[in-house]
Amino acid sequence: MTSTPSVEKVRTDDGVSIAYQTAGTGSLTMVALHGWGGAGSGNSWREVIRRLDLTDLRVIAIDLRGHGESDQPEAGFTLERFSRDILDVAGHAGAEKFVIAGYSMSGRWTQWTSCQFPDRVLGQILIAPAPAIALPLGDDLLESWMRQTRELESFGAWVRQFTSEPLPEEIVNGYFHDVSRASDVAKRETFRMCCRDDFSRRLGATRASTLVLAGNHDPMLSPDFLRQEIVARIPRARLVQVDCGHEIPVERPAQAAALIEAFLAALPH
Repeated sequence: MTSTPSVEKVRTDDGVSIAYQTAGTGSLTMVALHGWGGAGSGNSWREVIRRLDLTDLRVIAIDLRGHGESDQPEAGFTLERFSRDILDVAGHAGAEKFVIAGYSMSGRWTQWTSCQFPDRVLGQILIAPAPAIALPLGDDLLESWMRQTRELESFGAWVRQFTSEPLPEEIVNGYFHDVSRASDVAKRETFRMCCRDDFSRRLGATRASTLVLAGNHDPMLSPDFLRQEIVARIPRARLVQVDCGHEIPVERPAQAAALIEAFLAALPH
């Protein structure tokens, strides 16, 4: 089932307006966070949400600061600030407790939020997630990404290296639109947020039920790596392998939606 999403905004205590889009009106809330250069109000979660049964589910897809329809500040790119942004959105939407789903880089702040605010998070879904350890990625790679994602032609080739098969043209175009409207500051600083501050020792305090989705052909974050760095560190975490690359929400949206629904159905709420 689907519904027409509505866009709302909340102003954080540091004066930044964070946009979010809501689909469904159910009693269980899932907060969805996008990957590098994406937008909750854009391409990132659209295909998955279209396939979710929203009978008793509300999905809140956030535009992280600097992305989508949110403000584009120069500061606030820290784990602590991002978790506060997430909690501000949840509070504004009236969700005292919620499930949090993070894709790619947002898997990192999902883990942080879950272990730092265990009373708020019912469960977490980590899709091709960046780990709590600091990834050894340098600014040379970052600047290469920045160059390759500035034009549609080179962007298509950039995305292709992360997928197991070519994406539909409309998906690539939507993704490029999202990346183009994200600020350069946000793209640089969220990349760097994945490369500092190892909090892996804190993951043992996580109480939330945890599902990890891993792409069998992910060139960056393989199932074996995620099993070692995330699943083994979080109590009762479970990993499911998906036959695709890194871009699970757009490569296998129907399978991702089905796995999310099964996970949510098993949660006590």
